[in-house]
Amino acid sequence: MHFAVEEAILRLTDEREDQMPTLRIRQTLPSVWIGYYQNPEDELNLDFCAANNLPVVRRLNSGGAVYQDNGTFCYSAFFKTEQFLSDYGLSDTDDLYQLFGRVIINICRKMGIRAELSPVNDITVNGRKIYGSAQLEWYSAFVHSGSILFNADKERMQMVLRPSVLKFDDKRFKNVGERVANLSEFTAKQIGIETLKSHFINEFARVLNIDLHESGLTSDEMKEAERLHHDKYLLKEWTFRRVPERTTVVSAKTRGGVLTIRCSTANNAIQALDFSGDFLVPQYGEIERLCNALKGHILKDAQKKVKEFTRIPLYLRKGIINLLKEVIKEQ
Repeated sequence: MHFAVEEAILRLTDEREDQMPTLRIRQTLPSVWIGYYQNPEDELNLDFCAANNLPVVRRLNSGGAVYQDNGTFCYSAFFKTEQFLSDYGLSDTDDLYQLFGRVIINICRKMGIRAELSPVNDITVNGRKIYGSAQLEWYSAFVHSGSILFNADKERMQMVLRPSVLKFDDKRFKNVGERVANLSEFTAKQIGIETLKSHFINEFARVLNIDLHESGLTSDEMKEAERLHHDKYLLKEWTFRRVPERTTVVSAKTRGGVLTIRCSTANNAIQALDFSGDFLVPQYGEIERLCNALKGHILKDAQKKVKEFTRIPLYLRKGIINLLKEVIKEQ
């Protein structure tokens, strides 16, 4: 239901001119959220999740799998894209990571903690991740979401998450437990998570220079959320998609995450392919459009076709092209 509410607000932000921009703050029961393009079988210890009654749910945005419990809190900010970029003098939505990340960095500074943005979407303290974010552009609107580790059960997190070995290929860490840290580990004075939430809300309003007014969901938001909950997020096939058989599977670490291409070819032309991984791509449906566009193309021509999809981040396009070269070598 949590993700049904998120999508409902995003849809209405796009569809209605009178829909107010929204900042949503939330905590959830212990659960595991995978990125839109991830396969849970590749990323999680599903036996552990089942034994410990940990729900696994696919998010609508891209990025990596996360474990959530009452030692974390998350937010989502919903705005009209064009108006927001104009108001804040931003060139494109990639700049949102730095803008919203500033809120977290400022909070840390006030607590005597030196935090820094770790491109593309993390914030670290002493090189260890305390915060991750992702965003999704839905036609005329966007939602930017962030998750703050405050006092999460890192031992359980380590048991749940099983990322690709490529994930830490260019880092000094060997696993999730070494990579992440709770913000509470760095605070000289212990505070509660409700206090941290309050700090976040106040700093969010200050950085963006906006007034916030608390309210519940509107009747239209609730109605749309209930529909999405029933028709989409409750369905097992939403989270556990069938992974098709392919003749060639290649993977690589890109600037924005791990990318895997599963591809079937005949006479050096693409018959079918799909992408998976924790890579970041903001535009809804753009990866699917690329996959459809590449079908039937000779592999070398497909590399040129990828360059035309300028709404996919440059680093990801380069990663796709390099992996298509690897597919050629496999032939």
